[in-house]
Amino acid sequence: MIESIVQLVIVGMWAVILGVHTRRLLRLAKVETLAQWGERRLRPKLDRVWWWLGREEYWREVQADVLRCMQLTFMLFLMAWGIYG
Repeated sequence: MIESIVQLVIVGMWAVILGVHTRRLLRLAKVETLAQWGERRLRPKLDRVWWWLGREEYWREVQADVLRCMQLTFMLFLMAWGIYG
């Protein structure tokens, strides 16, 4: 039971980080709504997303959040190991 809760917490944590940074990337690339993805002007929007993926400004926050998630994952692993070890 505890193992499942720990796994759900870890998966949820990583999913939230992925969602937050995907939303941030689309906001930085000025992709307003998903309804506009069906238009013919898709290529410039994808080019802006690709451009932001190459920028250090975007990855700086991503790196900090990924390190925080890795730290929490490791702490949860050690906690679960200590309980069952």
